[in-house]
Amino acid sequence: MTKGSEKQKLMTGNEGAEYSKLDEVQDQVNKVKGQMQQNIRQVLDRGEDLDHIEGKAEDLADTSEGFHQTSKKVKSKMCWKYVKANIMLTCLILLIIAVIIIIAVCTSGQCKQKKN
Repeated sequence: MTKGSEKQKLMTGNEGAEYSKLDEVQDQVNKVKGQMQQNIRQVLDRGEDLDHIEGKAEDLADTSEGFHQTSKKVKSKMCWKYVKANIMLTCLILLIIAVIIIIAVCTSGQCKQKKN
């Protein structure tokens, strides 16, 4: 017997009500099955998204470590630049003070060479 003839047999008489219930249960099972398949697809998609996000987080951590090291180097360079600038400024101020002192001493007459 084929399925079609079995359905026809079930649909006649008292067996028709049983078939109707069987059909109803089968429809519910198919709906649940479809919903479960959709849920599984969504979970897999979320898993892929989480893997993608995790990869981005690792990249960001690597980048931030590189940034941290670079910023330390830049800070060190800028600190030395600041120290050098302060040393140069101090030398310049001392030079200006020395020139002023020399000019002041020479204008007061103590700078003149002794004549024999």
